[in-house]
Amino acid sequence: MTLDHGHAGGALAAGAGIPLPGDGRATTLWRVERWGADATRWATLRLDRAPTDRDFARLRVAPYAVTEHLGNVLCTAGWTRLLNLAGGLGGQAYDNTHTRIGVGNGTVTAGGGSVPAVAADTDLAAASGAANRWFQLVTASTGGPTVGGTVPKTLTYVAVFGGSDGNFAWNEMGLDAGTASGATVTAPLLNHATSIAQGTKAAGQTWTATATLSFT
Repeated sequence: MTLDHGHAGGALAAGAGIPLPGDGRATTLWRVERWGADATRWATLRLDRAPTDRDFARLRVAPYAVTEHLGNVLCTAGWTRLLNLAGGLGGQAYDNTHTRIGVGNGTVTAGGGSVPAVAADTDLAAASGAANRWFQLVTASTGGPTVGGTVPKTLTYVAVFGGSDGNFAWNEMGLDAGTASGATVTAPLLNHATSIAQGTKAAGQTWTATATLSFT
């Protein structure tokens, strides 16, 4: 397993850009588990449906590779949504029917600059179309949001990318608020990690993406 350290998350601040003493921080650990086409076909025949990471675990089929990338930018629109929810000001929560993990092959930020991502990002950097980007819905059966940890506290999402989903180079990741898997972002984009270099997913493979947000 490899661990890549990426761009750190944003700091929580109050007032006119003045950080609070002991200011809080948030970042994301992105974990990618991979099963090859042969393992996916075998599990599909056993289950009579597309397998998830939990299915592979029950069938005792280990992933052929596992990598992690630490870091992201918490996007301004995402922070605004979280703070509105915390303050009871309205807005849809990032629950297991309104959250997707997005991956793309983009190498520059949606804000028009170069890597790393910036807080103003509202989308992945990848060009439009499923050949370049894909947002996979998180559901309860594949790991809906779970809260864990002590210090730091964590919030974890899991999405399973099946044989026909996300078949391109995984260079960036982010969470959005979509309700069905697809290639177009649904605002607000919560976070954005670029230069993650997770390799290229091939047709027929199953890759699982886990996003663990930590808050200190």
